[in-house]
Amino acid sequence: WVWGGGWLSDLPFGAGAVDFAGSGVVHAVGGLVALAGAIMVGPRIGKFNADGTSNDIPGHNIPYVLIGTFILFFGWFGFNAGSTLSGTDSRIATIATNTLLAGVAGAVAAMYIQMVRSGKADLPMSCNGALAGLVGITAPCAYVAPWAAVVIGTVAAGIMMASVRFVERGLKVDDPVGAVSVHGAAGLWGLLAVGIFADGSYGGVSGLIAGEAEQILSQVIS
Repeated sequence: WVWGGGWLSDLPFGAGAVDFAGSGVVHAVGGLVALAGAIMVGPRIGKFNADGTSNDIPGHNIPYVLIGTFILFFGWFGFNAGSTLSGTDSRIATIATNTLLAGVAGAVAAMYIQMVRSGKADLPMSCNGALAGLVGITAPCAYVAPWAAVVIGTVAAGIMMASVRFVERGLKVDDPVGAVSVHGAAGLWGLLAVGIFADGSYGGVSGLIAGEAEQILSQVIS
């Protein structure tokens, strides 16, 4: 629908729906499929009480969580920068920089939000904050300035944390690793971020920050 001349990319607003490396095509789709799967499988034993309240089931090996996050973070440089499809495209440098900044911003934002909430840093939540920042920047990574990548990553972490609470307490769905929120919610934010922060410096894509209002319409439809 988006890549290869799909109908979303042909929308008449702005440059059509734009998703450089897959915030929507990959992550939002995956996150929403994960939501369907989690609903079908049902919660783990002991996750929800009879009155509907939930219980925390902490991870059993936090170093593995951190190692896994670093592996994902490292791979994201190939995922985003590699989506230029050509090593001679100098935009790779900007894409890699934006990827790094958004991921770091997401991790720091999640850490401080959790410290305000509970008085303690939460490493798994910080890791998910990093991943949410990376998911959020995946669609706009080629079209935005580095300062915008920091904003996008920070907002992605906040959206992810709000979504985690909503999925668990509102939808009563057990999502052990926060996949619905990290990939689904942050992926949808990444699509919208293109229409907000694209500055017109690459691919002819300009968003609200550049004074163009039409691109956000394509992103909302997408």
